[in-house]
Amino acid sequence: MMEPKNIWAVKLGGSLADSYCLIPWLEALSQTSAIIVPGGGLFADAVRQAQMHWHFDEQTAHHMAILAMRQYGRMLAGLCPKLVMATTLENLVNHIGHAVVWLPDPETLDEAGIPATWDISSDSLAAWLSNKLCVENLLLVKSIAELDKPDDKARELTAIQAAEAGWVDPAFNQYAMNQPFKSWLCGPEAYANLPKGFIEPARSFILLRP
Repeated sequence: MMEPKNIWAVKLGGSLADSYCLIPWLEALSQTSAIIVPGGGLFADAVRQAQMHWHFDEQTAHHMAILAMRQYGRMLAGLCPKLVMATTLENLVNHIGHAVVWLPDPETLDEAGIPATWDISSDSLAAWLSNKLCVENLLLVKSIAELDKPDDKARELTAIQAAEAGWVDPAFNQYAMNQPFKSWLCGPEAYANLPKGFIEPARSFILLRP
């Protein structure tokens, strides 16, 4: 859809919703040209609870979970007015050069053949979007403190190891590995390394490899 121009996609975990790091992340990202993919957070948790109670089908839960991402994304933009919002891939491309929050559309993802399963979270959707937009790097921001200070020998992980640790969803390996972009993982306080981290990611983030 576009030529790679050192554009980053950044999946901002929903677990940051009650973290003091959320506002610093938004401020840091607002000074970049990142494409921000919102997690689902407490909004997705509400969908899980409702499905457990009412036992509705996976397709319904899938659509509701995507709408949960939209809610969280709308909240992010509301917290940081410097961010712009976009729903379609075309609108995202039009905003390249500015920090933009993706508000995913359930019908678009249905048309793309994204399966309706909880194994696919905003992690895999961020990877799908990164591939569509030809970004060079995808960063997954997680509210996991131990990721902020990894041992030098742990600067790389396989996507399978990350999934086994519960740091990415089970489908992430399928959507992110062996793709043109690189995938990275970081903890909640890594905002302090931006924008330098985008220039030298290996010094600031953990590389996810096949």
